[in-house]
Amino acid sequence: MNKSRDWNIVDDELNRKLKQLYEIRSQLDDQSTEQLLQNKDQNQEYNSDVNYYKEFWRYYILNEMAIKKVNELHSQNQKLHELIGDIDKLQQELHIALSYRHKKKNRRTSQEIEKSYICPYEKCNKQYGSDVSLNLHIKLKHDGGNKTDREKFAKMIIEAQQNGETITDLNINIKFPPGYLDQFKNQFLNTQQNQLNSERKSIEQD
Repeated sequence: MNKSRDWNIVDDELNRKLKQLYEIRSQLDDQSTEQLLQNKDQNQEYNSDVNYYKEFWRYYILNEMAIKKVNELHSQNQKLHELIGDIDKLQQELHIALSYRHKKKNRRTSQEIEKSYICPYEKCNKQYGSDVSLNLHIKLKHDGGNKTDREKFAKMIIEAQQNGETITDLNINIKFPPGYLDQFKNQFLNTQQNQLNSERKSIEQD
């Protein structure tokens, strides 16, 4: 099996098959062939009061009914075996689906991860394999806050400078990485300038 179906789908189908199995077994129990084939009138002596011609056709019809019922039961029995086969296959598929579900994900070792994210703080040579790991290190080891905090406080400082306000009045409790404020300021001012240019073009077009 190349691709395992979701175990919930397999489990639902298995329950449906089991329900069909129980229904057929119940029908087979309720309609026993022994009761249909019993003949209490066998081995009786000749009786002149009996119309044997009519009795012949009566038993013939009963025999045809019995044969028909036996064929129906045989068909149900075949369906029963097919259901049992389907249930066995579904149980195997369910086992495989559950094994895939609980299979542990292969994780790379520390040596296999390319660590291209370097801590910007002085005298700290830590390197990480993702931006998330680096930001967590900055927050925990250097009190630099997370990425969102740094951007928020840097924006507050730049806006305060533009408005002539005193930066020391701001409640900032993180330590920015070296050069972070200058870099963020350049990006922030460039973004503002681009917005102004877009607004001017929009006004001129109107």
